Parts: sequence; C-alpha cells; structure tokens
Amino acid sequence: MIAHEAEAWEQLQSRMLGELRQMMEAAGGMQNGEAVEAAVQRWVRTTGARVMAALTQEAIAHQERAQLPGCCGAGMRLHSYQHRQVTTLLGTVRLRRRYYRCLECGKSRYPGDAWLGWKDGFSFGVEEVVAWECAARPYREAVASLEKLAGVVVSMHAAQEIVARWGEAELELAPYAERVEKDLVIELDGTTAHLQEGWKEVKVATCFSWDCTAPERAPEAVSYVADWRSAEEFRALVDQEALVRGAALARSQAVLGDGAVWVWEIASHLFPRAVQILDWYHLAEHLWEAARVVHGEGTEPTQRLAERWKTEVWEGRSEGVEEHLRELVSRGQDDAKSTLRRCADYLQTHQHRLRYPLFRAAGWPTGSGVVEGACKQVVGLRFKRKSTRWSRAGGRAVLHLRVDRLSQRWPLRLASARRTLLDLRQAA
Repeated sequence: MIAHEAEAWEQLQSRMLGELRQMMEAAGGMQNGEAVEAAVQRWVRTTGARVMAALTQEAIAHQERAQLPGCCGAGMRLHSYQHRQVTTLLGTVRLRRRYYRCLECGKSRYPGDAWLGWKDGFSFGVEEVVAWECAARPYREAVASLEKLAGVVVSMHAAQEIVARWGEAELELAPYAERVEKDLVIELDGTTAHLQEGWKEVKVATCFSWDCTAPERAPEAVSYVADWRSAEEFRALVDQEALVRGAALARSQAVLGDGAVWVWEIASHLFPRAVQILDWYHLAEHLWEAARVVHGEGTEPTQRLAERWKTEVWEGRSEGVEEHLRELVSRGQDDAKSTLRRCADYLQTHQHRLRYPLFRAAGWPTGSGVVEGACKQVVGLRFKRKSTRWSRAGGRAVLHLRVDRLSQRWPLRLASARRTLLDLRQAA
C-alpha cells in the first residue's frame, strides 16, 4: 500500500470510530429501540459503502500496477485517471481507474474495469439479487423490495437488462444432479402466457422422486421444465431433465397427464417402459360434462349419473361407461357438440391409462396435481398478471431464472453467470 493510500485508510478508520462514539453518546437520548435500529442501519450502510470503496480501490490499484495492458505491440500509455460510479450491495461507490491508450492503433483500456468485470454500473452481487428477485415477482415489486430491504436502488429498465443477461442461456446441467433415488414420476401439462404476438401455450413438465412402497409420502426433489416451444423442441428439454435426474437408473417410472396428444407422444417416445396414467380429475370433468348433457345443469339425476360413472371407472370398469355413452348417443340424446360421443371416444383412446385399481395397488399417484400446481407457480404467478405482455426473449429469460430458483438449481445459474463474467474480462 503506497503512502497516500495508507493515509486515506487511516482517515477512514478514524472517521468510523468517531461516528461510532457519537452514536454511543446519542444512544441515551433516542426515543426507542426502533430509533436505535434505524441509526445503526444508516451507519452500517454508509460505512459499508466507504469500506467497499476503499478496499476495491486498493485492489484495482494493485491490479493496475501488476500488469499493464497489451495491444498491437507498440504498448499502451497511461492517458489519464477516470472515475466510475458503481452500485454495490453495500451502497454506491466511486472508483478511480487508470485509462490507457495506444498511440499506434488508438485502442483504449481500463485494466481496473477488466479485473472487476462489473457491467453497466452494477456489482456482480447486485446483479444476482436483482435476477433472484425478478424471477419471483414483477419488476416493479422486485426493485421496490430491493430498495426497501437492502437499500439497493435499481431502475426497472436496468433490472430488465440484468435479467435478460442472466437468463438468456439454458443451463448445461451436470449428469445425475439431484438424482431420483427410488421411483420417478413425470407429469406434463400446458398453460398460457401473453406474448407480444398473442396468447401462447406454455408446456410444463415436472420430475420428482416417488416411493411406490410409501405412496402416502409427498413428492420429493421436484424439478421443473417450462417453455412455449413446439412439442418436438420441448421433448428435448424434458429428455435432458430426465437424464440429469437419473431416469435410466430409477426403480420404475410413471407419466401422468391430461388428454393432450403431445403429452402422450412425449411419454411414448422418451419413457417407453413407464406406466402411463390419465389424470383422474381431468377425466372426472369429462364425465361430469357428459352427465350434464343427459340430465341438465345442476340437477340431482346429473349428480347421481356422474358419481356412478366415476365409481365405475375408478373401480376399473371404464368399458361399461363407454358402452353406456354410445348407447345414449344411439338414442339421440347427444348434443350439438357431440359431447357424449367425444367422451366415449376419450375413454376408448385412453383405456390403458384408466387402470386405476392397478395403479393404486402399485402405489402410483392418480392425479397430476404437481404439474398443475407448477402451471400456476412457475407460469401463472409471474406471467398471467393484468396488462402484462412478454417478448419471447424477455419472457424466456425470466422463465429460465424462475425454473432455476424453484428447482433449487440457483448455484448452477450463478456458475453460468460467473463464466459469462470471465468471458467479459477476457474480452476486455
């Protein structure tokens, strides 16, 4: 540490001690504990920013002295000293850096900036908390929360740029991360999000550990995949997720979903040995809809018929319900939408996915509540707010970060951001 830097550090220490003594002297006159807490909080933030600035300044000076920037071969020359203001988790700091220029080619360098790697006036720590908060809540709420809880002031525009940078890349997941220990359940469903070109289906998949020997236990280690890509592209994402979860080593597999064609195409293609189960609650809705056609909305006969059909299917007699539906169609009791015929066809198509007594006996779940909850948790709470419309790039970045946060994979996203930071340093 050179002389003037050592002197500045001593002055900072003396100032900190002086302010602390003043607070100690004023403590007796403070109104209550709230006042004491507020005073200490202000001092900690102010002092933290000063210490952060001093330490960072010393580190930058060391890096600038240790290695001069290279260029076209002629060598760079110190041109001037420039100041830069950066928002950190400890407050706003002002840093002094050396500015170099090459007299031959005209290129310039800030070695201190290259070492810091901080972009657009924000520290790496600030960028992380912005990405973390914006993955959980709308931008306006996220930046307000950061200012209230941490004293970090970030504009909505800056927050959007940080999220776009952090969430742009898809993670390269390590093989068998959070591997399934026993049985594996994959659930598939779809919901909608409002993009700039209109409402689009967002496909959602969940993978989680299940123990068929103890079906009363809750799902464990739930992870998520979500995107509005085509079924074929989404299949590749589900395949990668199943790979890193250790699907090939799972004791057994099951896939649950509703009647969407793409769900069962993915199931048959990726998990040929898996048990396929039609979501019971989705099926029950179809039976209720058919019963209303026969006896009308809200009537007692409708309720009895729907409950009768549900009991028969639940007990493994779906063929009888299908025959009854086709008999009603032959009598001319169907409606203009062919609800009864479509319900019978639905039962016929998914007959091998309706073996609920066997599924229950084997210990498998019969409802896809995990993925339905994911549609609300992963997509709905963030993407279905009033008057929101997403660009594809911005929406996908938020979706990546949200999935990482909810799947307990934030450390992997952090490592990805650090690699990006390293690339920026090397480019500088």
